[in-house]
Amino acid sequence: MVYVLDIDGKPLMPTERHGKVRRLLKERKAKVVKKTPFTIQLLYNSTRYTQPVTLGVDAGSTPIGLSASSKTKELLAWDVECRTDIPELLSTRREARQARRHRKTRYRAPRFKNRDRSQQNQVQPEQKDTQSKQKGWLAPSVEHKIDTHLNRIAAVQKILPVTKIVVETASFDTQKLKNPEISGIEYQQGEQTGFWNVREYVLSRDNHECQHCHGKKKDPILNVHHIESRKTGGNSPSNLITLCETCHKEYHAKIKAGEIKGPKDFKLPERAESYRDAAFMGIMRNTLLERLKKANPKIEVVNTYGYLTKNKRIELGLAKEHYNDAYCIAGNLNAKPLEQCLYLKKIRRHNRQIHKFNFSKGHVRKSNQAPHLVGGFCLFDKVLYKGQKCFITGRRATGYFVLKTIFGETIHKSASMRKLTLLERADGYIKETEVRQFLATQIA
Repeated sequence: MVYVLDIDGKPLMPTERHGKVRRLLKERKAKVVKKTPFTIQLLYNSTRYTQPVTLGVDAGSTPIGLSASSKTKELLAWDVECRTDIPELLSTRREARQARRHRKTRYRAPRFKNRDRSQQNQVQPEQKDTQSKQKGWLAPSVEHKIDTHLNRIAAVQKILPVTKIVVETASFDTQKLKNPEISGIEYQQGEQTGFWNVREYVLSRDNHECQHCHGKKKDPILNVHHIESRKTGGNSPSNLITLCETCHKEYHAKIKAGEIKGPKDFKLPERAESYRDAAFMGIMRNTLLERLKKANPKIEVVNTYGYLTKNKRIELGLAKEHYNDAYCIAGNLNAKPLEQCLYLKKIRRHNRQIHKFNFSKGHVRKSNQAPHLVGGFCLFDKVLYKGQKCFITGRRATGYFVLKTIFGETIHKSASMRKLTLLERADGYIKETEVRQFLATQIA
């Protein structure tokens, strides 16, 4: 599809007549606005006729599916991947700030009023956004996912005349996922009921026995160990396990020496199934719908449910892909589907770490800030290297770059800038067109 804007920048219906598009560009009656997805803008007054277009949104914690269609034809199919590194980066930032305060500042009493969000809202209500006062605070990772949904929906609206938005944001009962028989007052009696802290619960759950040696080393001191890193796994009981102090020290010594890589090599059980994504959706679903309706007062925004989408997908024999779910959510089931989809991956745009954590020789704290542009290229620019399209994922001030595909495959670890051709500037997302898996039989 070639997406078309009128002379005022408003979206028109897209076209597949590539010959006509080339002729308009050659005669300078149109100009290229964006390469991915390919979008042109007409430089003359034209008929502003459009058809009803429905946008289906398969909302998700990490992947997002988008599909826009008219009654006869699918006009857009996107698969968007959100960032998952925000909790770890925030934890790293917190550690760096605590260490910096410890090195550089005298002790001062904590000022909790600056950190208590409820008190902050009461003290300075006129400086707070009305929406945040009513709905309260959301974690940065949840805010990011909501913002990514809204950003990509707005991006679709810039290139297509969307008249209706249908969003699948079904509610998730994480307690019922863990225990299908739960009901009534049992919701208030979770697995940690009666325990004064998480550590006590984990020790009791594991029968006060080391889960590696099972008491064979006869060490009476028990520690609670994180299966995954505390940064990424948190302090949830599903991420904690009981080890005696001997086994605990042995595990970390072998990790440091490189003898083992993780819990599997030490014969520890894997972490229990996490319901973090389901919890995310339960938190963000109402906020997403409300913000979407507020941002689009003239467009119909409706909600749908996962079981309806699943039934439609099975009836049509579609592969389990997020853009196929979005196709079903849009509701135009007789629309001719596209043969390709656009894969978009959200990337971080700034590095806020001032210094590197490891000291260089002479105990000098080295700066972690690199030039934004090196030889006219910056991080995540899409470039052409020896006929292959790839992305810049690392740069050196000398003009050499690390090149990778959108899926992480390394093309070159030190490519000279003289051999690179700029295709598209980084804009917060890296994008690549890929062949669509539409029918379920194509997966096999």
